[in-house]
Amino acid sequence: MDFIRKNKKLISIILLALIIYVRCDHGVVFTYAKVINLAADFLGFAYCLILTKEDFQKTKESIFNVAILWLIIFQALVFVYGHFNLFDGNNIYSMQYTILTILPAVLCYEILWHNRDELIEILSSVGAIVIVATYITTIKYDYLWGLALQGQFYRLGKVPGGTDIDTGNLYLLMLIPIMYSVIVLKKLKPYLFFAILGAVGIVLTGSKSSALPFIFVVGIMLLGTAKNSKDVKKYIGIMVGFVAIMAIAILTVPMLYRIIGYRIVEMFTAFGSTEFDLHTSTGQRLAVMDAFKKHFWETPLFGHGFYSFVTMPYSKLEEYREGTEYFYRNIQTHMNYMELLFSFGFLGFVAYYWFPVKLVIDTIKTHSKEVKLICLSLLVSFFFIDLGLDMYYKYMTPYYTYLLIYIFLRRGSKEN
Repeated sequence: MDFIRKNKKLISIILLALIIYVRCDHGVVFTYAKVINLAADFLGFAYCLILTKEDFQKTKESIFNVAILWLIIFQALVFVYGHFNLFDGNNIYSMQYTILTILPAVLCYEILWHNRDELIEILSSVGAIVIVATYITTIKYDYLWGLALQGQFYRLGKVPGGTDIDTGNLYLLMLIPIMYSVIVLKKLKPYLFFAILGAVGIVLTGSKSSALPFIFVVGIMLLGTAKNSKDVKKYIGIMVGFVAIMAIAILTVPMLYRIIGYRIVEMFTAFGSTEFDLHTSTGQRLAVMDAFKKHFWETPLFGHGFYSFVTMPYSKLEEYREGTEYFYRNIQTHMNYMELLFSFGFLGFVAYYWFPVKLVIDTIKTHSKEVKLICLSLLVSFFFIDLGLDMYYKYMTPYYTYLLIYIFLRRGSKEN
C-alpha cells in the first residue's frame, strides 16, 4: 500500500494510458481485444478500489453527482430501445459491447477524480504515451504504410479497433492537454516532440473532423496566453498566416493533397453541386442528410428505433464497386446529431445533449483560465467530431471526454 501511495501519479498515468489505448486502438470485437480490455479494466477497477479505500469521500463525491446521473439516464434509454428492439430498431444492441465501452470511460473518470490536483501533468503524459503507442500500432496493422514508404501516399492510421478517422480523433483528444502544456505552460522540452508527432498524425489520417478542430484548439490556446489587445492581434495574425500556409501546402504538395487536400476540395464542390455525387464521402453524407430530412418527421418525438436508419431502404446510398459494376449498400448517418434524432427522436437527443450543454454553460461561467481553455478545446473538438461520426454507442471517447470536462469544472468551482 505504501508503494502505491508513493507512486500514485505514475501508476495512474500507466493505467489511464493502458485503458485508453487498448479500448480505442484495439476495440472490443476480436477475441484477443476482449481479453486485453478485460485485463486492463480489471487492473483499473482494482486500482479504483484501492483509491476508494484511501479516500472514500472522494469516491462518494465522484458517484453522487449530475455527471453520473446523466450517464445512467442515457444508457438506460439506449438499453430499453436496443434490448427490447423498440419501433423499427436494428437488432445489433449488445450489453457486453456497452459495458466494454462505458466501463473504461468510468474507470478513467474515477482515477482522474482522485488525481484532480495534477490533471494537466497526468493527461499530458497519458497523451504522449497513447500517441506513440497508436503510431506503433497503426504502422504494424495498416498495410498502407508500406506503400507510403514506396512513395504512394494514402490516408494512414487504421488500427484493429478503428479507422483512420478514429485514430485522428484520438490524436486530437490526446493532444489537447499536451498543447496546453506547450503553448500556455511553455513546457517545450518534455512535450513539444509529442505535440508535433500528434499533429503530423492528424494530417496523415486525412480526417477533417480532427484537423479542423485542431486549428481551433491551437487558436484557443494562443489567445488564452494573450495579456493585452496587442497580443490578441498578434496571435490572430499568426493563426491566419498558419492557416493560409497550410491551405497552400495541402492543395499544392502532391503528398498532402492525396491525403487530405482532395477531401477538402471535394467538400466544397459537393456543397456547390445540385446533385449528390455518391462516389465521394461528402456526396454520400449530403444524400443521407436529404433522406433524414424527408423521414425524420415521421416519428420526431421518440424516433424510429436503435440504429434504424441503416435498415431503411432509403439508406442504400454508399457506392462501391464489385468487379466492373457499381452497387449500393445501406449506410449509417455518420453524424451523432442525426443518429440520435433518428433513433430516439427529440427524447434521446435531449437525454444525451443536455449534459454537454450544461458543460458549455459552466465553462463560460468559470473564472479559471486553465479550466476554460481545456474545457472549451474539448467541447469545440467534440462539436466537430459529432458532425463526422455517430459516437454515442460505439466509442468510449465521448463519455471519457464529458466526464473529464466535469472533473475540471468541479475542481475549478472549488478553486473559485
